[in-house]
Amino acid sequence: MVTVYKIRSILCYTIKVEQSSIYDVIIVGAGASGLICALECARAGKRVLVLERAPFPGRKILVSGNGRCNFTNLHAVPDCYHADPELIKAALTAFSPKDCLAYFDRLGILYVQEGNGRMFPATGKATAVTDAFKAALAETNAEVLCNTEVIRIKRGKTFLVSTKDASFQSRKLVLACGSCAYPQVSGTQKGYELAQSLGHHIITPRPALSGLCLKENFSRLSGIRFQVRLTAATTPAAQAEGEIIFTAYGINGPAALNISSQVSRALPQGNIPLFINFLPQIENTTDFLQNRLHQFAHRKPKDFFAGLLHESLANLLIDFKGLRKNKPMAEQSPAVLTSALNALEKWPATITALRPWNEAMAATGGVNVREINYNTFESNLCQGLYITGELLDVDGKSGGFNLQFAWASGITAAQHIKEQ
Repeated sequence: MVTVYKIRSILCYTIKVEQSSIYDVIIVGAGASGLICALECARAGKRVLVLERAPFPGRKILVSGNGRCNFTNLHAVPDCYHADPELIKAALTAFSPKDCLAYFDRLGILYVQEGNGRMFPATGKATAVTDAFKAALAETNAEVLCNTEVIRIKRGKTFLVSTKDASFQSRKLVLACGSCAYPQVSGTQKGYELAQSLGHHIITPRPALSGLCLKENFSRLSGIRFQVRLTAATTPAAQAEGEIIFTAYGINGPAALNISSQVSRALPQGNIPLFINFLPQIENTTDFLQNRLHQFAHRKPKDFFAGLLHESLANLLIDFKGLRKNKPMAEQSPAVLTSALNALEKWPATITALRPWNEAMAATGGVNVREINYNTFESNLCQGLYITGELLDVDGKSGGFNLQFAWASGITAAQHIKEQ
């Protein structure tokens, strides 16, 4: 007896499953890559079974984009990902952001474009995406079993997939289990274990798209947002421009998230120096500040920074560098003055850690991508096995890039399965 998520009526109930029957394909995981793969295989007439450990499909989709689901990005290119560029190139060639928009059109999802190529459902809710997939799946014969965790998989003439309550057989198997990020919304290590049991090697997963913990105390700036350019002293240097928000532990926000993957990979070797440019919009910061100093040399520090810096940042800079509050800028120590102005372009900090898994939106590491076929996502080590989405050692920048890869990998796998 197993619990079945009945797509058509959105109800949970219990039925008996004939365990002697063989499915064309079993898909482990009902996230983005699993749902699109299931839909395409089922539409092609394949007998499809989806096994999902969470209570309902698309749980991570529902929390993506702060609950709005930034489902793709029109600017997705290999440089937006931490992965083998050839893999990303193959995936985006097979299913580009424009292909994604056309696909969502056919699903009946109305969408809108926001800054930097980000695409969202027009409803402003991620349920627009999950509901559309559920409605489309309801029009096929695909079976979706929720609250059903796969315990083990054995490869023989077919794949034997076992859960706590039942076992199922299939000719093809797709591991679309996702990563261990966001364990509170179905993130799990299980996918890595299943892939390993079928011969694959796992690159140690680490948090990505997560806030950065800093050694220095920036509590005076807590809750304040800034447009900055961040540069972390990784090899190569990790750099991102955009918004950050200071927190009790350090910094968060898009710019912090977008260097977090490289930082995560480098942190096992020790703390990482970070430099914050608080004037990223200024092309030549030195000349700009020298001209401002010439213009406002008579002003005291707080007035000198008025209109240029947030008051809290100005006060922190004055204290941090020891500027004399009651003296005009022209009477400050030249060394102190130079150091203070330089700090605006290169404020030093130290990254000690990333926030834990329950705050990480993605993961570095996963199944070694060199063990899969880039054009089909079929395993090179286990015939008939496909591995898609975040279970692979692929992670992209914040802004819809990870979901784009998930859709692309899932539909690419489905195209190959349909031909078998």
